[in-house]
Amino acid sequence: MSQESSNLIQLEKENPFLTSKVKRKLDSKDCRILFLYPNERGMSTIPPSITALSQILKDEGHQTALFDTTFYKFDDEITIEDSEVTKSKSLENRPVLERDDDDIHFKKTTRSAVLDFETSIEKFKPDFIAVSCTETTFLRAIKLIEQTRHKNIKNLFGGVFPTFAPDLVMNYKDVDMACVGEGENAIIDLANSISNKEDYSNVTNLWIKQDDGTITKNSISRPVDIDEIPPITDIGLFGEKRFYRPMGGKIRRLLPVETHRGCPFTCSFCNSPGQNRLYGDGDFKKGLSFFRKKSMNLVKTEIKNHIEKYDVEYIYFWADTFLAWNDNEFNQFCEMYEEFKLPFWCQTRIETIVEDKFKRLKDLGLDRVTFGLEHGNEKFRRDIVKRDYPNDAAVSKIKIIEKLGITFSVNNIIGFPDETRELAFDTIELNRKFNSDNTSCSILVPFHGTELHAYAVKKGYLDPNVICAVSNSGESLLNMPQWDKKDMTRLRDVFAMYIKFPKDRWPEIKKAETDKVLRHKLREEFVKTYWSDSAAKIEDDIAEAAKGLF
Repeated sequence: MSQESSNLIQLEKENPFLTSKVKRKLDSKDCRILFLYPNERGMSTIPPSITALSQILKDEGHQTALFDTTFYKFDDEITIEDSEVTKSKSLENRPVLERDDDDIHFKKTTRSAVLDFETSIEKFKPDFIAVSCTETTFLRAIKLIEQTRHKNIKNLFGGVFPTFAPDLVMNYKDVDMACVGEGENAIIDLANSISNKEDYSNVTNLWIKQDDGTITKNSISRPVDIDEIPPITDIGLFGEKRFYRPMGGKIRRLLPVETHRGCPFTCSFCNSPGQNRLYGDGDFKKGLSFFRKKSMNLVKTEIKNHIEKYDVEYIYFWADTFLAWNDNEFNQFCEMYEEFKLPFWCQTRIETIVEDKFKRLKDLGLDRVTFGLEHGNEKFRRDIVKRDYPNDAAVSKIKIIEKLGITFSVNNIIGFPDETRELAFDTIELNRKFNSDNTSCSILVPFHGTELHAYAVKKGYLDPNVICAVSNSGESLLNMPQWDKKDMTRLRDVFAMYIKFPKDRWPEIKKAETDKVLRHKLREEFVKTYWSDSAAKIEDDIAEAAKGLF
């Protein structure tokens, strides 16, 4: 064992939560890291995680590059249904009416992603490939790695899926390493170790497959201090083409700004509570709380850079619960954003709605806001979804947003474990009590790391080793005796119609669940009636580019 490895083990024993421990030698060669972002969800927002990691590596003197599959059109056995196209068809998103300049921002290529990825490897010559993936995109990443394995480049898989299912991920023969938890410290230690030509088998947060097939499982460091992450990150890594996406029927030049990481709430379908559990639920002896708030000065610096360097016209605030601030922090945000007043989008909990606060946000540029309702039956929502609030209170809160004239959308989920079609109609009935601009209806995906994944496995509805390689608009993965998954999908497709159309139209909508011609006819009527400014016919290629942020 090398002296460096021995020292690293000793540090690990002394303080298993120590963050970055490996210092780069002055005469060491730069490490070269190629990021792989296996995205198939159309025009998703640029992920702040990759831009931050790239910037941290560059600040340390290393070199980075990116292969992003967003603009590739896949047609194979693992191709994911484009959830955004489905959302447009099921009336969750307003159609995009603005013509794109020769589809420059959205058109996908039919070139081979594998061959292009191989070319990227040959040109950049990385020391390792850093794969950022979710459970939905994992299989696409695996296929790209498998088909370029002959290049003999080590890989590191990171993201929420490797964090919550590392055994499953490491079981794939072509996966070399997995990052469990946050990657900011681990990737620096790994890159510095490679630069120093040192053993990296004890780098915190990494699971590493050894030559004999055994796996070294290192402990997790404490959560990073997000105020130490560079406020100006490597946005340019993705290229200007990725700055554009439709929002509320208009093509916007926008970029994300992270204000919070994690969430203080405990919804059973979300992996944020799992992150809190992973890091000890705020127990300092186990680690710090995963839920953190970025200082307002750093938020301001990032916004200012987006405007001055990238000429953005719209801000997407990256936070599970935007209003998870106390009153003083909220006032700090308002005072800070007064300087910009760019239109922005955010999402927050219904319980956080306070009239005076939303008045201020509207004055500052709030363009659209999304609320998670998820389910309309109070008992079911409390017991299964882990959201405990009365329906009357929710309606009263949302009516405040209506009164203020703020455009809003509402997220709903069907297909929860033990749910029935009748329970799903409680969600429809609750949505009928207010007038949202958009109403999403996703079929539950029981991701690893969520409470509902464990519950579904326990009930026998789900194989624990199944990878949820579908979008939120895909068919249910749960096999439940009380609700046929085909019927569930059909209900999703007309969910918005049941909410907006008068009840005397419900028999017609029920027929449309299985009648595609009638469903298309009702969809056109819906658009003309409820989105009057979206009455024009949408070209197929533009409809496929319709990407809402809800």
